[in-house]
This record gives sequence, structure tokens and C-alpha cells, in this order.
Amino acid sequence: MLDFLFRKEVSATEGLNEFYSKLREMHSFESISDERKDYLKTTMAKYGYLPYPHIKALEELSDAEVLWALESKWENEGVFRDGEFEFSKASVLARNGVKDSSWLQKEGHDIKLVNLAGLGNGNETEECGKFMSWLRQLLILPTGSKENGIFGTTMYLIPFHPREFGCAYLPTASCVSPNLEDKELAEKTGLNADGQVKMFIKMAQLAGHPVIYDILPQTGRFSKIVLTTPDCARWFDIKALIEELCKNVDKIAELIREKYSRDDLDIVCGIYKKAVRGESYGDLTEHYRNIFNEIDELLKETKIFLSNSMLEKSIQDKLHKKAKAIINHTCANYRGRKMSEEDITNQGEIIQTLISEGMWPAPGGAWCSAGVPVFDKMSEGASYPIFKHYDVNGDDVTHFANLDCQTPYYFVCLENGKYNNDVIKFFIDYMKGLQEEYGFDGYRVDHIDHVVDDVSEENGTPISYRAPRRVLGMLNSAMMEKIPYFATLAEYMLWDKYYKEYHEDMNFDVLWGNDIVQQSDKTPEHIADDNLYLSNYNTSTKKNTPLSVLKTYNNQDGEFEAIDRFPAQLGRDGALFKWFKYKFLPGGKFAQRPVLYVDGDESFTQRGIEGAIGAEISMKREKDYDFFSKFDAIDRFVKNNPVITDGEAHIIRQDDDGFVAWQIQKEGLKTSILVIANYNSPREKFAVEQDGNSWTEEREGREVFDKSIELSCDYSIVSEYRFDGSDYIEEKFVTATNLLTFGKLMPAEFKFFTVVK
Repeated sequence: MLDFLFRKEVSATEGLNEFYSKLREMHSFESISDERKDYLKTTMAKYGYLPYPHIKALEELSDAEVLWALESKWENEGVFRDGEFEFSKASVLARNGVKDSSWLQKEGHDIKLVNLAGLGNGNETEECGKFMSWLRQLLILPTGSKENGIFGTTMYLIPFHPREFGCAYLPTASCVSPNLEDKELAEKTGLNADGQVKMFIKMAQLAGHPVIYDILPQTGRFSKIVLTTPDCARWFDIKALIEELCKNVDKIAELIREKYSRDDLDIVCGIYKKAVRGESYGDLTEHYRNIFNEIDELLKETKIFLSNSMLEKSIQDKLHKKAKAIINHTCANYRGRKMSEEDITNQGEIIQTLISEGMWPAPGGAWCSAGVPVFDKMSEGASYPIFKHYDVNGDDVTHFANLDCQTPYYFVCLENGKYNNDVIKFFIDYMKGLQEEYGFDGYRVDHIDHVVDDVSEENGTPISYRAPRRVLGMLNSAMMEKIPYFATLAEYMLWDKYYKEYHEDMNFDVLWGNDIVQQSDKTPEHIADDNLYLSNYNTSTKKNTPLSVLKTYNNQDGEFEAIDRFPAQLGRDGALFKWFKYKFLPGGKFAQRPVLYVDGDESFTQRGIEGAIGAEISMKREKDYDFFSKFDAIDRFVKNNPVITDGEAHIIRQDDDGFVAWQIQKEGLKTSILVIANYNSPREKFAVEQDGNSWTEEREGREVFDKSIELSCDYSIVSEYRFDGSDYIEEKFVTATNLLTFGKLMPAEFKFFTVVK
């Protein structure tokens, strides 16, 4: 990492043409029939991409066909000719002279979440995706519309680092996971996993697609970042804490001597000390369990005090020195020079040595925890420490905690709110170096959903492990100063609508939004209200660049048990209508909003992204090609229709039974679009609250009957768009009308029409 600081000036194409030449040698075009060449070239000329779902590209296309077709994409971008790449800048944004981050916000623009490991054929094997399967994804990735100012679909890559505990968001190092390496390609080209990912990102950008990456304001528990820079983290000396706790057990016992016999207290005190050390002690009688629990409750404040004291800066300075000494000795780095991640060749040994000395990085906590994690005891078998977490009111929220295996950065001294400027600089330099190394066009920042809530700040002072707003603002400012078009997306689900804080204070361009957690609430009228709220914010903000909020068809959160909301739950037609309504409900000039979806959604893959993120395995995919054809046609229609990309949707009517009508108009145009739909899904999960109880129930959608919509006499409805198997084609009416009547609309059925004023 950061070796870019010492690089010499090199040609933009250096290495790429040599690599691609070897790739073509491996997959000769002579193996492709003339008929297939003509089909691929004609299709690419018509669409600019291959309109296939990923599973079809995996099963139908040969590797040679992938390269043959991709050359058309590169040629269309003007970066490839006569079998060679020729360009000065890889990023499509840099090549087009983009000067700000509004490209990511544009109405009609798509962002596709892609997990490189998941791109193999999970229907046949769990082996993770490799380079040629990545190129298949690039080939099918929809292009944009230059006429309407829309770039090709942004590829949003989730972390591709080595991981632990089966989670992409727990990196063990900054390099690319070796599991992603194509061994044959490495042998033929000399590029390892790192080089292959970098080459793929460059090829994606050259094909017209911006690439953004998921970054973390934390790292894996004992990642190489922690081992090379121990002072970027807070540390616990667990051995010392255990020793102090055991001393306090005897002191606490004196407080309840009058309630229990000395023998019973001595026995339970001994058992409690074993529990703290993680030693086995067998089952307790009810009497002993009561004594044990009382000691535990009386020790609560002591545990909080000890953990707080250990995380104060004066102690942390000592623990940082101790951690460095252990690491240097284990690495035979006796002169104590600054080590790089490449120097860490015995990571497991270092970790075990640190653990044997009681040294553990301080973890994160729960979404609602404040203050420091509180050491409670060792796990049974003493393999790892167990922590408790409390909210800002001192209530125990440990049952919400799922971040004890993460190491947050030591941005702030929580005992006094002072910022740790050296760590902040390290973090920002690291992220600048990551961008430099891979050439990313933007970042999505993970795990910053509650950074300005009262669980994280008190009168503006940070009080939790989360990244403070000041640090995030500094990071975003540094990235935009370095690269004017660099865009940033915040994982913030709009709790309490802190638009100003994330936009003006932290300099984010786009917010994650709440469309997944509120899937059942997002009727067309609700989406239009969201648009209006954003528009009103943007017309009142002091910032000279606008804010955007994703319209989310799907993301990586929905399959989590705590959320349990994703498109497939709506049924096939319900999922398609969800896609349609987000694409056909533009917010106008001051509420430009892109749409996010997940790899596999295009063929109605019903679930699997959570598993593919958890483990480096390829995703199983559905083969609903009819769904794909409509999904793709809707997207293509929107991108190429300025009434939608530059217009604004207005709800004409939304009835409680599911009937809805809205009109999309662009200022200055006499032509508009009328949409009629039944917004009920065939099935859907709803959260129900009644008499203090809450539960989830699945409901079936209803048809709506005998509906009509009448526009004013100034408007004439002149045509309807109908799907012909690949596109939505306009069919002119014999006679124009301003009145439409519908005998029945099935759940999730939608129709759209051309209106002329």
C-alpha cells in the first residue's frame, strides 16, 4: 500500500496492451463462428452492451466471444482500435472532462452492486468468480445515454480483500483476496490477484463505466493495518483486566458477607473468577447462581470503570508501545523500522503472540451503543474476550451488538473528546492511497448510519467508536480536492432526516436511503413525497452542490434477518413493478436520484447476496429471462427518454385499494407520460403494531376494478407503450382521448401512455 508515492511517471496504457494480447492468445477469435461474430457485433451495435442476464452470459458465451463483444464497447468509447488500447486517462469521467460529482446523482443513472467473488456460476459450483466471469459482467452492464447526460451503469464493488469470520466487511489485509486469482491467467501474464483486479477495473472504466468501492471506517480485528500501525486502534490488555477484576471480586464479596455464608461466598467467588478467565466450572445450583448473579451485578460499575480507564490516552500510549514491541520482536524487526503490510508474512504467529500476552484491539459495538466496550469475561475456553455494550443512558444493549470482531479506528480520545490527528491523517492517507492504487471514481462509506445521533455525539463531541462527522467531512473534502469528479455515498438510512449534517458537514453527495427497510411503505405517493422533501432541502441548502438519495430496488441489507425486506418477497410481478416505479418516478431538477440494484436482480434471483458477501462463493441465480427482458427494457426506455430523465412525476390520484395514476412532465415540452397502475404486490410483508405488540404478516395483493382517469381537456392521450418481447413500443390510438377506463388491474400491473398538450 501507498507505493504510489514512489512511482515514476508511466504511460496510461503501460502493461494493458501486453496483458490483453496474452489474453487474446489464450482465447483465440478463430474459435468463433462467423454467424456468432455477426450476431454479437449486430447486438452490440444496437444496444451498446449485450442484453443478457449474468447467468446467461456464464452459460452461453465462450471466453473468446466475451472478448470479441467487449471490443465493441471499448471501440464505442474511443479507447480501442486495431486490437490495441489507446487513451490518456482510464476513467470515463476524466476522459469526458467531468468537473463534479453530479454524474452519480443523475436521474436515470444506475448503480449495480457487484461482488467479484460471486460472479462465477453458483448454479454449478461454489468456486468464486474469476477474471473471465468478471468480464462477462462488464459485457452485460448496461450503457448510459450520452444525449441525456447519463454515464454507463456504475459498478459498485463490495470489499475484495481477504476476510475473516466469513464477512467481506472484516478485512484481514489491504491486498486482494488470493481466492480471486485466476491461476492460469497469473501463469500466462504474471499478474496475481491484485494485478487482475486492477486490470479489470481499468477495463471497466475504459468500457464507459464508473467504478466505486466500499470503504470502511474500521478494519478486521487483527488486520495487517492494525499490525503495521498499532496506534491506529485502541487496545485492551485483557490479562491486566482479568487480574484487576479478580481482585475486585473479593472486595465485592465483602459487601454481601452478611447475606451468605463464608463458605458459599468463597466457593462462588472462586467460580466467578474462573468465569472471568474463561475456565470451565460446571453447572450451578439455584442458590449459587443467585450469589453469582448478585456479584456480577455489583461488579458492573467496576467493569465499566476499568475498561474506561484502560482506554484513556495515557494508558493507550503504553499499550501501543507494548503492541509494537511484541509485533517487532515476532517479525524479527529488532530496529523497529516502520513495516509495510508486505512485511507481515507471519500474521497468524503475530496474532497468537499478541493474544498470549493478553493484547486485543478494542472492538466496535451495537448500532445504539455509546461510550467504550466493557470487558466482561473471556469466552468459555478462553479463546476470545466478551464485551458488554451500553447506550447513552447506560442501558445494556449487548444483545444488539454484532461488531465485536471489528476494530474501529482510534479517531477520538473518548475520555475528553479530543481528536487523534495522527490517526485521522493515517486514515485519510490510506483512503487516498487506495484510490490511487485502484483508480476508483468514488467511495461508498460503510457503517456510518448513526454518527450524528445522540448515541454518537453529545453537544457535537464524539462519544462512541463510530467515525466522527468531522473525520468523514475531512476525508470527503480531501478526495474531492484531489479528484473533482470523485463521488461519495453514505450508508445512512435517513433516521431523523439528518440531510444537512451528511451533506453540508460531511460533504456526501448521495445518501443510502430507507427504501429497503420501508419497502412496504413505499407507494408511488410516498416516493413522490420523498422526492419533494429532497427538492425542498436542495432549494434551501447553503451548499452550492445538491444532495441526492438513492432509489433502492435492492441492496445487501435486505436479506438480513433483522430487516427481511427484498424484492423477491413481492412476487415476480411485484418485483418488476418495484423496479418500474422507481425508474418512472423522477423528482425533477432538485431531486435527481439514481437507482441501486444488485447483481442477479436482473433475472429475478430471489436471494443469495447475503451468502455471497458472507463467504467467497459464487451466487446461485434464477433464469427468468422474460423478467430480464422487461427489467432491461424499462431501464433502457428511461435512460433514453428526456421526459423522465429531466422531468418530474406528479401524483394525480392514489386510492387506498391500490389504484394510482401519475403524470411525468418536463418543463418546456408538450409531450408527457401518464402512468396507471395497481400498486399492490401479489404478496408482501407488512409490519403490524397493535396494543403494544408488533409482528410481521404476509398479505396477498388485491385486484382493483372499474377505475377511470380523466385529464383536463387541454391534454390528449394519444398512444400506449406495449412490450414486444424486447422493448416497449409506442402504439398510436386511432382516436386521441382524455379519458381512460380500466375494468380490472391485477396486482402490480402497470400501463403507460403518451400525453400531448
